[in-house]
Amino acid sequence: MANYAANHDFSDCNILIVEDDILIALDLEKVLDDAGCVVVGVVPSVDRALQKIDNNRLDAVLLDVKLGGELVLAVADRLLADGVPFIFVTGEPGRLPERYWTRPVISKPFQPAAVLAALATMMGPC
Repeated sequence: MANYAANHDFSDCNILIVEDDILIALDLEKVLDDAGCVVVGVVPSVDRALQKIDNNRLDAVLLDVKLGGELVLAVADRLLADGVPFIFVTGEPGRLPERYWTRPVISKPFQPAAVLAALATMMGPC
């Protein structure tokens, strides 16, 4: 999977980061920037994530499970309905309802290669 990520062209891929921990968000943003992705935003709340989804073409979303104590299930449900691929990036994978058990999950602390490999596996060319 890592070889596929290394060979995947991420240029022009619009990615949204939904994360309330600023240090983790900045690390994710750097990984995506370095890979050539277009980070359309870094948002720390469910409401702001839904606004970004409404107002942007997204190729994928990196989604923390819990934002300031609020679970992001409304965002995940919206992404599923819209057909937008997403990856949970979380320190609490056990908090996911059964309907999400087939979704990719990257545990915190994350490895950059794992993030890119998961994106490459989920997405075609942008």
